[in-house]
Amino acid sequence: MKINFHFLVQYTALILLCLIFPLQTISQELKPIKLQLKWLHQFQFAGYYAAKEKGFYKDAGFDVEILQGNALNPPVDNVLKGKADFGVTGSDILNSFINKEPVVVVSVIFQHSPYIFMTLSERNISSPSDLAGKSIMVSEDQGGSLLKALLLNEGIPKDSVNIINHSWQIQDLIKGKVDAQSAYITVEPQLLRKMGHEVSIINPMNYGIDFYGDLLFTTVKMANSHPRTVEKFNEASLKGWQYAMSHPEEITEYILGLPGVKSRGISREQLLYEAGEMNKLILPELVEIGHMNPGRWQNMLNIYKQLGLADKDVTIEGLLFRSSSTKKVQYFDYLLYAIGVAGFLFIINIIGNWRLRRQVLKRTADLQTEIINRIKAEQRLEIAIEAAGLSIWSRDLDTDKVIYDRNWFQNQGIDPDVFLEYDILLSAIHPDDLENVKQATTYLREGKNLYNNLTYRIKTIHGDWKWILSFSKMISSNGSARKNVVVGSLLDIDFIKQKEIELQGITKELSKKNNELEKFAYITSHNLRAPVVNLISLTELQQESNLSQELQDEIRQSIHECVRQLDNTLNDLVEIVASQSGKSVKSEDLNLQTELNMVIKTIENQIRSSGAKIEVNFANDLNIHFPRHYLHSILLNLFTNAIKYKSKDRNLVISLKTREGKDFTQLFFSDNGIGINLDKYGNKIFGLYQRFHSNIDGKGLGLYIIKSQIDAMDGKIEVDSLPDVGTTFCIYFKNHKNTLS
Repeated sequence: MKINFHFLVQYTALILLCLIFPLQTISQELKPIKLQLKWLHQFQFAGYYAAKEKGFYKDAGFDVEILQGNALNPPVDNVLKGKADFGVTGSDILNSFINKEPVVVVSVIFQHSPYIFMTLSERNISSPSDLAGKSIMVSEDQGGSLLKALLLNEGIPKDSVNIINHSWQIQDLIKGKVDAQSAYITVEPQLLRKMGHEVSIINPMNYGIDFYGDLLFTTVKMANSHPRTVEKFNEASLKGWQYAMSHPEEITEYILGLPGVKSRGISREQLLYEAGEMNKLILPELVEIGHMNPGRWQNMLNIYKQLGLADKDVTIEGLLFRSSSTKKVQYFDYLLYAIGVAGFLFIINIIGNWRLRRQVLKRTADLQTEIINRIKAEQRLEIAIEAAGLSIWSRDLDTDKVIYDRNWFQNQGIDPDVFLEYDILLSAIHPDDLENVKQATTYLREGKNLYNNLTYRIKTIHGDWKWILSFSKMISSNGSARKNVVVGSLLDIDFIKQKEIELQGITKELSKKNNELEKFAYITSHNLRAPVVNLISLTELQQESNLSQELQDEIRQSIHECVRQLDNTLNDLVEIVASQSGKSVKSEDLNLQTELNMVIKTIENQIRSSGAKIEVNFANDLNIHFPRHYLHSILLNLFTNAIKYKSKDRNLVISLKTREGKDFTQLFFSDNGIGINLDKYGNKIFGLYQRFHSNIDGKGLGLYIIKSQIDAMDGKIEVDSLPDVGTTFCIYFKNHKNTLS
């Protein structure tokens, strides 16, 4: 009796299928399911609308109610409280998982996070480093972790950024209540552009922070008690997403008919724009919709650990949903694989050894061809590396063995031996970059970072400093889980960096010149225009022949007054120009006590008449590097202001003292005069033509000139004052030292 082997395999597989997938009765009633969205109706949730509208949920046996979200209805809270069976949120669900909340991720829709940080172009914020000292509006559970990861990755201290809880009002950004806002790249930037604003965007993905975006989740109880329900709901949802991304116009029309969409001013154009931007995040042509990689989740969790948001022993075990059907199909695949292997061995045994020998010979030839191709590829790679100016290196942390290109270091003018030992390398790095390099290296070796990307300066054999771009990564030398080898590359970026520094200097100088032009424009438009207009009117009036002698005298007097006003304004301009021409004056080493004595000598009569007492507490032989003319001008203005604004109720006391720092020498000039109301005039204190006491004569130029002279020499000035108590000015003189950039 002959047995057909192929028939036997099919029969066995059919029996196993019946055992694995028992027949189920089709429910006649639809099971009610609630899906909680993370925000209001928009194209962001198009796949779920499509699954409901096209009947995919109904075909799966569900009657689905889609609930809108808002800031007061977080999706995770609503699902955990039983108000919904499934929810839509972002990768911030890791916070809930780390806090031991029973959540399970079913599938990921957005392969890249849509969260970006946007600002207006006029704020001059274009990179993460520009966020230092700025206020950023962000929600803790919607983009908050992404911001922390970005700051950590860019080495920006978290406490240097003022984080404000999100109000979800785009007007807060426009009105300047905050400098930047977290937003969806698919929606808010386009809204701002339509309102006529130029937008700057900081996308964390461009700086190596690539989190997942929108995802579908449920509770652990639902996943464990009703896994088949979770599977079927997920399958229907993903089918809806495939339809929505293939038919954006149709789904757009459906969304426009949903409650509240048109009343929020959302147009068809906006929804189609959102669909196009979402396509870049979902990547349906490259990645199967719903796909999620456990390794990528683990990488995100590692970043949370670096931020101190998760304990070191936390893993992603239990976070991701594993469908029972997937497990069964996997077991069935194993069975078919085993049957196939047995059949293959059976066929090989029948065919005979001659065919096996033929395959071995062919495989040997293929391997030889592969070896030749690999050698050629390695040669091409070496040529490419050399052409790019790269140096590839590795260091075994167990043996301290280093493999690197000595010729590359010699070509850069760097002693090759500095790279042999880690401690010697550190001694060759610029002191200002050293701490950053040591910290990044420590984090890499301890596993806190998967890789690092650094720019630093290294000393050449001529004593100069050269900028280097370094990329490093930890790998395993034997394929085990333990990583013990650091590999990396080096690239000379000195020319690029020098140009960048030069450009920053030019930008700073242009900004300063622009401010000066604005001030000149103010003077010419406000202080020159009025007397010129009056002169024109008076000279025209003077041409009339029937004027009385009295009126002619009055006109001549008015013309004289206009000319005097013009002369005063021009003198002010000359004085302002002189105060801002820092490039044309020469700094010199000045003994502060000696120069102070000279200034006091010039106004000795004013000091004696005012009855002022001067107290001086300077460090011994304290010198500053500053133009003598500027220093005398600053001290004279401060002394004359202190005398002019002294209190009538007490004797005037003027105190001068100094403090020496690393980068600046500080001069504190204090008086006990009538003071200034900083709450009222704080932002105008150094402005042009600003006066704060109407009962005392003055032009309002003194403090403006002081600040202009200090700014011109890269210093700075601060003021602290209380009405009827006194005023203290703190002047920072930049220390003169020869340092290499």
